[in-house]
Amino acid sequence: MTHEEDFTFAERREVFEELGPYRLIQNRRGGFRLTRDTILLTEFLSPLDKDDSVIDLGTGAGIIPLILAWKSPAVNIVGVEVENGAASLARRNLELNGLSSRAGIVERDFRGLPQIYPEGAFTVVVSNPPYTKACSGRTSPVKERAIARSEVLGNLTDLINVSSYLAGKSGRIFYIFPVIRLFEMLDEVKKAGLRARRLKFVHTNPKKAAKLFLIEAGRAGELKVEDPVFL
Repeated sequence: MTHEEDFTFAERREVFEELGPYRLIQNRRGGFRLTRDTILLTEFLSPLDKDDSVIDLGTGAGIIPLILAWKSPAVNIVGVEVENGAASLARRNLELNGLSSRAGIVERDFRGLPQIYPEGAFTVVVSNPPYTKACSGRTSPVKERAIARSEVLGNLTDLINVSSYLAGKSGRIFYIFPVIRLFEMLDEVKKAGLRARRLKFVHTNPKKAAKLFLIEAGRAGELKVEDPVFL
């Protein structure tokens, strides 16, 4: 039997979990982990077609690309991650599951994507972004957690503007975000020349107000408020 001391420090920090037909490597202490929010977001943007090109802004360990590779026929999926450790882990997750031909990882600050992609390069832009504004509340001293949870590298305005550029005239944009920032989200969507097309509220307690919302935005369309989700 192999003892814990035989593993490297990095390996001891990691855990293997099942994700449908795939195996998922996650950092035990990092901020980029599979959450209920991620599952809700991927369900909200489904279904996808084989011809869809998808980009996930702030992909972390590459969980959204893995789920989309499992749940959809899309063959052009890109995850963008600025944090080196998370980007490396995302690449390993894709390689481990034989998905490198369908999905790839770009290690870059998402704000620089207009320098490498033409406008309208993707039909679907998705992000489970940090929920907390920079300098609002306590920021984790762990870099990976801070990037995952707080807007230390780009704010909501940056995210929506870059998403709008990547989606172009006909692409679709999907986020999950706290209800407390709903008005801010709708205001920024409008400023970017976009329209909210779909809204779905997420309740963690059926007797209490929703804490999260899912939104689809695009250049055209009328708003539809869908039936809420009760967890």
